[in-house]
Amino acid sequence: MTVGGTDGAMFTALLGCQRGTWAHSPLFQWMTNNYEAMSQAITGKKVRWQKMSEAAESAGLTNVNGEPPKPATVRSTWYRVRKAVSAMQRQKEEARNTALAARAAARAASQAQKQHDAEGRDALNRRMAEADADVRKNQLQDARDRSRSVLYPETTSDARSEAAPSEERAAAPAVKIGQVAEFVVMRKQAPRYGKDQDTPLPPPYVGPRPAGMPKDLPLEALMPLDASGRTPEGKLDFEQMPGLPRRSFFDRDREWALACLPMIEVIPPRERSKPLKAMFCLLKMKIGR
Repeated sequence: MTVGGTDGAMFTALLGCQRGTWAHSPLFQWMTNNYEAMSQAITGKKVRWQKMSEAAESAGLTNVNGEPPKPATVRSTWYRVRKAVSAMQRQKEEARNTALAARAAARAASQAQKQHDAEGRDALNRRMAEADADVRKNQLQDARDRSRSVLYPETTSDARSEAAPSEERAAAPAVKIGQVAEFVVMRKQAPRYGKDQDTPLPPPYVGPRPAGMPKDLPLEALMPLDASGRTPEGKLDFEQMPGLPRRSFFDRDREWALACLPMIEVIPPRERSKPLKAMFCLLKMKIGR
C-alpha cells in the first residue's frame, strides 16, 4: 500500500472540497432569483411539493447532481434558500444601520464642534470687548489727567496738582479774593441719526488741550493725534483731521468751522502743512469770510 503521493481515491475525493468548487443547484438558483414571488405564493401551511417537483423537472431545474428534484429535495432546497436570503437581508440591514449610525455620529460630532467653536468665538469676543473697554477707559482717564483745566488753563488738573511737589504748589499764583471763575458750558455730542448711529466713534484724543481750542469744546470732540486724516480711498478727510475737531461732533458745518479755525490760526502760516492750508481755506468759505 502506498502511503505518500498524490494519486488514489482519497486524493480524488479531496479535490471536490477545494474552495470555489461548490456550486448551488439550478433549482436553488431559481428559487433565490424568484424569492419574492415564491414567498408571496407560499403563504399556507400546505404546500404541494409533489406538484412543484414535477414542475421543476419539466422546467429543467435539477438538484446539485443534475437529477430531477424529488419533493423532499424541493422542500429542503426552499428551506435553505429562505435561510440564505434571510441571512443576506440581515447583513444588508446591519450594514445599513451601521452606516446610518456612523453618519448620525459624524453629524453629532460636527454640530458639537461647531457649537464649541461658536462658544469659543463668543468668549474671545467678550474678552476682546472688555479689553478694548479697559483701554479706552484708561486712555480717557489719562487724557483727562494730562489735559489743562477749562476754568484755569494755566494750572494742571486736580490729579496732577495733588501729585505735584510742595515747592511747585508754593510757586503757584495766589488766588485773588473776589475773583470769580469764568463760567463755561461745555458742548455736547450732536445727535446722530440714520447710518451715523451705526458708525463707531473714533478713539479718544490723548494729550493736552491744543492752543486756540475753544473753551467750551471738550476733548472728546478732537480726533486722536494718530488719525490718518484720509478716507479709505486715500483722499484727504478734512472732517477727521488729527488733533482737530471732528465734523461728526457738531450739528452744522458752520459750528464745526468756527471751532476749527481758531486752532489753525494760532499756527504760523509758514508752519502749516499743505492739507492744513487747504482746510483753512475751506473753513473760511463755510463761514463766509
